Amino acid sequence: MSSSPSAPAAAPPPSGNPAAVRLVELDGLRGLAAVVVLIHHALETVPALAEVGARPGVLPTGTFNRILTQSPLHLLWAGHEAVLIFFVLSGVALTYPVARRHAQGRRFDWVDYAPRRFVRLWLPAAASTTFAVIAMLLVPRSANPALGHWMTVTHPTGLGARQMLMEYLLIPKHAYRNTVLWSLHAEAIFSFVLPLMILGVALCARRRLSWLPVAAALAVPVITASPGSGSYLPVFTVGAVMGWAWGHNPAPVPERPRPWATAQALVCLLLITLAWWPGMESHLAQRVANAVTLAAAAYLVHLVVRAGALRGLLRSRVVQYLGLMSFSLYLVHEPVVVSLRLLTQSISPWWILVLAPLVSAPLTWLFQRCIEAPSHRLARRTGARTSARIARWSERRRAARQVSRISQLDRIGKE
Repeated sequence: MSSSPSAPAAAPPPSGNPAAVRLVELDGLRGLAAVVVLIHHALETVPALAEVGARPGVLPTGTFNRILTQSPLHLLWAGHEAVLIFFVLSGVALTYPVARRHAQGRRFDWVDYAPRRFVRLWLPAAASTTFAVIAMLLVPRSANPALGHWMTVTHPTGLGARQMLMEYLLIPKHAYRNTVLWSLHAEAIFSFVLPLMILGVALCARRRLSWLPVAAALAVPVITASPGSGSYLPVFTVGAVMGWAWGHNPAPVPERPRPWATAQALVCLLLITLAWWPGMESHLAQRVANAVTLAAAAYLVHLVVRAGALRGLLRSRVVQYLGLMSFSLYLVHEPVVVSLRLLTQSISPWWILVLAPLVSAPLTWLFQRCIEAPSHRLARRTGARTSARIARWSERRRAARQVSRISQLDRIGKE
């Protein structure tokens, strides 16, 4: 979700192995967030809930739908808020190895990073777009308004060549055949500007001003009334600040949660849905709620890593398996949800809550085994080979310059 959801890695040891970027607890958190996104899209096939979508302040019709939207139950389908957690995790995951090498006095290999990151993001995204196109051809999409806003307006029916090319390159900000790819567009932008972001975070940390980029990031959604301003770079920034700090001061997750850590984590989970609470419909309230949601998501990640919050749950075998499959589940589930609803128009859309996980599970396993895992291996090989080739080219240039310099000195000596 990358931090869109992605594959797990071992916890970084105190010695600071820079290759070990993610903590297993964060993999568990990523897995649960991916399930929340699946539930979110399954419920958006319900026309009344589709009118709400990801727009806090919009109330659905029906008492049960309002309870599902404005109570703590909303946490179960807070899809947009789950993606914010993905972005915070991505900021941590990409910044941490750079910080570890910096703390050890070693350079980070950006030549290895660039092609590795490109392959890691693009190949699974391209495969998921192809999967969505195949699903569209097998189960044509419909403009029937009875299906609701999400099924008709959010999902285009066309397959124009120019648009498809742009989608394969992750260029559009929205309007994908597989709509979850908007988040990989944001991931790609963050990956591109990561060196500059780390430079800014490092300069602030050196002057003991790490609070400054965090404060600026929290101010952006208040000022702009949208947590997505600047391609979500403020959200990534919060994660980058934490990753830089943890990379310079690594510490194992406590064996036992610190006092009140779990209680604080539960409060954070509630605050993440603040924008949906009753009485938060005004424009000003939504601006404040945007900042609180981001702060709560970031502090939840902090509690998981530094205080051991929810450690037992996040380390459980089932949740860890969800973490392993999270990126593939994220990329596969949405075309499944849309196709299932189109095939089951004669029954209640609430059945999608049951059918979508059942159909998505084997497809997710297949995608992870045949697409995501090979993409990981190819990304590592591509980065290593590119770095080695550039190193050899640089060495040849250095040797050639040295020979040229010696030749010039010889000519000067003869003259």
